Amino acid sequence: MRETNLSLAVTRGWGSRRTPIFLVREQESSLNILKATIIAALLVSTTVGATGLPPPDFSKWASNTLQHDGITGAQVVETKYPFSFTYCLKDSLTLWRYDVMSTEQIAALKEGRIAKPATQKTVAVERDSDSCKAAS
Repeated sequence: MRETNLSLAVTRGWGSRRTPIFLVREQESSLNILKATIIAALLVSTTVGATGLPPPDFSKWASNTLQHDGITGAQVVETKYPFSFTYCLKDSLTLWRYDVMSTEQIAALKEGRIAKPATQKTVAVERDSDSCKAAS
């Protein structure tokens, strides 16, 4: 009998709010998938470091992320997958940090809340950077 009520709620909404159950389940599922991805990335990097193998290179991921946001001609300096990475723009000595996940988002995920995406993703870290001089 309960299964019948759930299937009706999925297709028609439930009560006066008419909030479909599958939307609530999708949000919970998305949050669980994101948590699992972050934990897996941390475990992989920790496991690789413990075995003596070099850590994976996420610079291609970082370059694709920059291109997706319209930042071209950048040289990736360091990656901290999946949280942030630093880069230098072509013909510039300013070191920039690109935050994929803000500290507020990480804290919200730890508490099981849904986090809003960061509004400002790039921050100038260091002007006249030695890293950018070496990348030029």
